Amino acid sequence: MLAEVVKKLPGLHRSEIENMLGPTLDTAYFQSTGRDLIYITGPERDSLFGMDSEWLLIWLDENGIYERHAVVTD
Repeated sequence: MLAEVVKKLPGLHRSEIENMLGPTLDTAYFQSTGRDLIYITGPERDSLFGMDSEWLLIWLDENGIYERHAVVTD
């Protein structure tokens, strides 16, 4: 399901992304990455124990348009 969501991101403006995914979370997690938007996607999928959470980080260009994303764990 996450793969289907990220396929739709290229070319979208911040407001369109937030309309699709909801407001970005107000958290300090991964702040040092410079990400513009952050969403928790749930427990880590590729782990035997699933103790960590997965996060979707989204970077926007200077015009607020999707630039890139990463799925990371905490």
